Amino acid sequence: MAIAQEKRVGVGMDFYEVCGLRRSIRWFDTSKPVERDKIQRILEVVRVATTCPGNLQPWKAVVVEQAKIPKEKRDRLLYADNMQGAHVQAPVWIYWFGDIECARPEIFQARVGALIKAGALPTAYGWSEATMANMVRGDEPAEGLPGVHELLHDMPQETSGQVAYAETVGAAAVGCLAAVNERLGTCLHMVATPSKAQIVSEQLGAPATWIPVWVQLVGYPAEDREGGGQRPKLPFEDIYFEGNAATVFERDPRVVAELEEAGLLRAPAPTPGRFEELKGLAQRFGYPI
Repeated sequence: MAIAQEKRVGVGMDFYEVCGLRRSIRWFDTSKPVERDKIQRILEVVRVATTCPGNLQPWKAVVVEQAKIPKEKRDRLLYADNMQGAHVQAPVWIYWFGDIECARPEIFQARVGALIKAGALPTAYGWSEATMANMVRGDEPAEGLPGVHELLHDMPQETSGQVAYAETVGAAAVGCLAAVNERLGTCLHMVATPSKAQIVSEQLGAPATWIPVWVQLVGYPAEDREGGGQRPKLPFEDIYFEGNAATVFERDPRVVAELEEAGLLRAPAPTPGRFEELKGLAQRFGYPI
């Protein structure tokens, strides 16, 4: 059954508010499971909204509800991540992998071909299936097309791994925003201590071509959803430039005020009472105060 219009409106938040509330939540309500439809919506958003060069989509995800897996498997997955507190608490773990086999020249050619047939890439610019086949062979493209021939021709597997990893990072970031939109807490963790990454692949039955990238922890937050305030960020003027790397992009105070009103720019951390909240959470979950 399709979601009713009024329910769809009630589910989401304003885009700026979603971005402004994005926090790495590390305290989860262990007594409250996450509804399956919310997890599906997160995955649907990633599938549809994530951008990717060549439409490769080289990410895979394994969803683990820790309450539904054997204790031995749960313990092994947590051991691989050094038993981190947030991982222990989160009801849902979404393991994001980059698939090397999805970032190969022949896949790039096929995916771009699908975009051409869908009308997403303008043939007026020179896009065609024949042109893509030539670039895979190493032929330099005509002016107006990207020089992907240097990337695709005899593409080493290490490069495929780099592409798959980088694009999966972007997918996981979109997944975090989607989780916030569902009013859930979320956080990206290392899948495992590097020396223990193979444990995760073995426990989840991941093929050898799947590179572990992130585990996205998902659950209802036990801490305030503001997470103690907006995290420290580098000054706008330190990271954005215009025209060249020496000219700072001028920040308009009017736009800043608009974004504060829209909920993107929020109270900075630590907000009043944050450290008292942390003490209470530590006591609740049996950690030293």
